[in-house]
Amino acid sequence: MACSYGQQSLELKVKKSSDLPLTTTEHLYLIEITNISGKSQKFNIVTDNISCEGMQQSKQVLLNNQVLNSQKTNAFTSETIGAKSTIEFYVKISRKSDTPLGKWNCTEIKAVSDNNVIISNALTIKSLIPDPKNFN
Repeated sequence: MACSYGQQSLELKVKKSSDLPLTTTEHLYLIEITNISGKSQKFNIVTDNISCEGMQQSKQVLLNNQVLNSQKTNAFTSETIGAKSTIEFYVKISRKSDTPLGKWNCTEIKAVSDNNVIISNALTIKSLIPDPKNFN
């Protein structure tokens, strides 16, 4: 499903996906945000567990997600991006050791303005929590 917003001035894209094994409990995704407008834009990044499209709720699980700066040292907070500029940040998706196996998660990432108006496209990262006994 593609969503389009008339006021979209920022563009999100996954620059690098996690290359760790699926069985790892924590994955990092490098995200790039580009200001495609002609003026500076203040924004926050929000992440949410969302329902995976076309999948039964019983096959889905909630995961923890956190937005980190480009050095992966601190939480990524409100930023201002210059016109036609790009900023990188990470989204960390992790699970507890007792998370049910064989389930899926969809995490949505988007940029919002100070008054919570969506000002970017929405990215969805779909994750599988595999059951190692299914590996032969």
